[in-house]
Amino acid sequence: MGNELPKGWSVTAIKDIVKHKKGKKPKILEDDKFVNSVPYLDIKALECGEVRRYADIKSSNILDANSIAIVWDGARSGWVAKGIDGAMGSTIAALSPILVNVDYVFLFLRSQFDNLNNNTRGTGIPHVNPDVLWNIKMPIPPLSEQKRIVAKLDALFGHLDTLKTKLDHIPQLLKNFRQQVLTQAVTGKLTEEWRLAAEADGKDLGDREEVFLIDIITEKPRNGYSPQGVGYVTEVKSLTLSATTSGSFDPRCVKYLNIEKPNENSHLWLKNGDILIQRSNSLDYVGTSAIYDGEDFEFIYPDLMMKVRANERVLIEYLNYCLSSVETRDYFKQNASGTAGNMPKINQGIVMNTPISLPTINEQKEIVRRVEELFSLSDRIESQYHSLKAKIDSLPQAILNKAFKGELVPQDENDEPASVLLERIKSEREASAAAPKKGKTKKGKKYAMKEEGLGMAAEEGGEYGE
Repeated sequence: MGNELPKGWSVTAIKDIVKHKKGKKPKILEDDKFVNSVPYLDIKALECGEVRRYADIKSSNILDANSIAIVWDGARSGWVAKGIDGAMGSTIAALSPILVNVDYVFLFLRSQFDNLNNNTRGTGIPHVNPDVLWNIKMPIPPLSEQKRIVAKLDALFGHLDTLKTKLDHIPQLLKNFRQQVLTQAVTGKLTEEWRLAAEADGKDLGDREEVFLIDIITEKPRNGYSPQGVGYVTEVKSLTLSATTSGSFDPRCVKYLNIEKPNENSHLWLKNGDILIQRSNSLDYVGTSAIYDGEDFEFIYPDLMMKVRANERVLIEYLNYCLSSVETRDYFKQNASGTAGNMPKINQGIVMNTPISLPTINEQKEIVRRVEELFSLSDRIESQYHSLKAKIDSLPQAILNKAFKGELVPQDENDEPASVLLERIKSEREASAAAPKKGKTKKGKKYAMKEEGLGMAAEEGGEYGE
C-alpha cells in the first residue's frame, strides 16, 4: 500500500497511534440525573442518541468528546462514534489518537466497519477481534493534509445528507400520487374529459351506479382456513397474511399444512382472478386487497382473509382499484372492530356493504387503461429512485477510499512528512511507557495494560447494552 501513496505519506498499524480503554458497568446507575452523574453510554446512546440512564462519575470510565467510541461487543461490533461525553458501558471502548487528527482516525475507522464487523471473535455475543483492529494498516498523510481531508469529507458528506433527505420524500410522494390516481379513478374524475369527448361525438356512455360490493360479486365473501403450519413440504400450501399485505400477490409467502387435501369444489382453493381481502390486520392494513394471479388450485387461503370474485358487471382490476382506494380503506378502518391489544377486524357484513361507484364496462376499461399507464409511470420513477439511492448509499465508502489513497485533496510539498509525525508519536509512546504506573497487582507489582487486554475484557464479561 505504501508504494501507492503520495509523497510525504506513511503507513502504520492502528495500535501504534492510539491509546485505548474499555468501558465498565458503574456502581451507581439511575434512570434520572443525579449529583455528579453523567450520561451512561450504551449502544443506543451512541448510535441513536438515546440516553436512557445516568452513571456516577467516580466509578465510571469516561469517554470525552475528543476520543472515539467503538462498539466492542454485540451485533454492531466495530461501529464508531465521536463527539459524545459520558460513562462508557461495558460494551464500549474508547480510542484516543496520539498526535494524529482525531477526526481523520474516526473517518478511517468508519471505513473499516465491514472489516471489523465481519471478523469478530467470541462465542455467543461477538466482539471486536483485537488482532484485526490493532493490526489494520492505516495510511497517514502529513498532519496539515489530514485536516484538509477532514474538511473536504465533512463538506461532501454534508451535501450527501442533504441529497438523501430530499430523496427520502420520494416514496411518500409516489404513494400519495397513486392514492390520488385511485381516488380520481373511482370517483369518475380520471375519465371526466373522456366522457365529455365521447358525449360530444354522440355516444351514450350510461350513468354511474352506486352499488354495494355484494351486488357485483358472484357469492358472499368467505373466510379461509388456518391450521398450524408444519416445517416440511406437504400437498397443501396456504398463503400467509404477508402474501397480500403489499397490495399485490406474493407467492413466496406460504406455509405447508399437514391436512387432507381439499377437493376441487372446496371454496378454499384459489383461482386466477380471485380477490383476497385481509379481514384482520393492524388498522393501517385491515381491508388490504390483492388480485390472486397465480395458478388455479395451487394455494388455499388463511382465515385472516376473505375471498371474493367479480361478476359480469365489473372488471376485476377496476374492483380491486375500488377496494384499494383511500375512500374504501377509510370505510374499513371506521367500521373495524376489536378490543385493545387485538388486531382490528372487519366481518362479512361490512365487506358485503362496501360502497362501490360503478361506471359502465366501457368506462371501466378506460379507467383501468389510464390507471395502469399512470402506475407504470410511477413504477419507473420508483425504479429510478431505488437505483439512485443505491448509488448514493455507496458513495460514502467510495469517497473514503479516495481520501485514504491521497486522491481527495491536493498535496502541499511544504507539509511536514508523516514520517516525522510518526517519530514524534513513537517518542511519546515510549515516554508514556517509561512513566511510573499507578496500578498494582495484589502482590504490589506494577503492571501495564497489554494490547490484548480489551479482547480479554470482552471475553470475560459485559452484558449486551451495558
